[in-house]
Amino acid sequence: MTKHWKRSRITKAFADGSRVGSFAEAEARLDSIRLEIVVGADQIATPAGQAAALTAVTTGRKCFGRVTIVANEDAALIAKLPIGKSVLAVARRLGARLTDMPSRKATHQICIGDAPATAGWSTACWWDRWLSGTRAFADGAVGDSRLALAGAFAGALAVRQVFACAVAGRNVLPHDETVSLWSPWTEVKDGDVGPERFDVPDKLWLLGLGHLGQAFVWNLCLLGGSGDRLAVLQDDQQIGTENEATSMLVLPGGRQIGGMKTGAARSWLEASGWRTRLVERRHLGDITLTADDPPYLVSGLDKLEPRLVLAKHGFPYMIDAGIGHGPGDFEGIQIRTITKGQDIKGLWGKPPPIDGSRVARLQDSPAYLELQRHLGRCGTFEFAEASVAVPFVGVATGALVAAQIIRVASLEAVPVLLQLELGAPEMATSGSMLPSSGTNLGSCEYRLDAMHRQPGKDDAPESSTMDETERHRTKRSNIHSGGESTG
Repeated sequence: MTKHWKRSRITKAFADGSRVGSFAEAEARLDSIRLEIVVGADQIATPAGQAAALTAVTTGRKCFGRVTIVANEDAALIAKLPIGKSVLAVARRLGARLTDMPSRKATHQICIGDAPATAGWSTACWWDRWLSGTRAFADGAVGDSRLALAGAFAGALAVRQVFACAVAGRNVLPHDETVSLWSPWTEVKDGDVGPERFDVPDKLWLLGLGHLGQAFVWNLCLLGGSGDRLAVLQDDQQIGTENEATSMLVLPGGRQIGGMKTGAARSWLEASGWRTRLVERRHLGDITLTADDPPYLVSGLDKLEPRLVLAKHGFPYMIDAGIGHGPGDFEGIQIRTITKGQDIKGLWGKPPPIDGSRVARLQDSPAYLELQRHLGRCGTFEFAEASVAVPFVGVATGALVAAQIIRVASLEAVPVLLQLELGAPEMATSGSMLPSSGTNLGSCEYRLDAMHRQPGKDDAPESSTMDETERHRTKRSNIHSGGESTG
């Protein structure tokens, strides 16, 4: 096996786009990045700040081979993860080097909170509850930091901007981006920060625990929560060498290689308080659903055929995530929400025929000819057909999927199809909206005001707080009147 195999699904973005003459050159581009994550004391103890820092650390190390976290103090980890109890302890386990002083050798910096940039190129994570994005300068104060999903998305988006520099072979100026995770298809407006109280499903069926599936689990664990929760984890594959660079739950060191992907997801979810059941076989539409099974299927599969089978299988809700496959669309995100009995004709469209000429052109490119010396012609054909998979795209997709399934559980309308390009996330588009079913299928209430108090920002007038409390209580009482339990 070629030594370039570990990051092969990432370096394909360079080779397939004719950005480099060899996979070795792509590796060198990635290795030339010396990334620092600088975390201010004002954010290291907040859910969003911790999620941004750990997401940037993990995706940065997987892409660039090394990353340094700069912090003057540590903080207890808010989320319950199986790899440490403090932010810096977890960062170290994820492969980061720790320091309390920025280095002059850093080529790129990502700033989180009150952390002035010292490198020549820098971008800053930004959020305000459900709003999330980046700022070209670190002088814009963040807002409500109590939602970890916003931090995870911002951290992924910041690493994406660093990655763009590596792909271009030169520094690309960072820029401001803002997305509403609550309603990414709408134009962001000041003060429209999304709800403080919402519902999170307490039973999920997660199918496909590779790049996208593990990214969803990452976001779910950072979000946290409480109550009796069940996750059915389904995948029939083992962890391979190439998964370390693309899958968020595969840690450095190689000790998980050869283990089942379901096992990696189980260890994270059970540490976060979820009960789990494993199904280590493919779903062929032949598993009979019972009343005790989760009503929500979250899928992240590569191929269309099993998606069509699952869409007809009878889950009350299927939330399907997909990303582009080629060098020009590997940052394209599609999220489809399908209800039981829904007409799925045209929802995915017909899969394009295998473009043998494109695969042949790739095989005849300098990068693939060099790879052919290690894999042979047949090996490069299979590899040319494989998709690009970059970890920050997975995390961003996972945050958006989590937000959409929370909307469903909170009895809000969701789009049948949401499309977003990570290079221009503010240009997200959506199809027709699925109205709320009016029936709660099982959820746990999540209250930011109760779980994460933010000094100086939780002092809203009592009347405002009471209005929102009463609205939420009314919605839930309407749910109860329908005879359904909220868990």
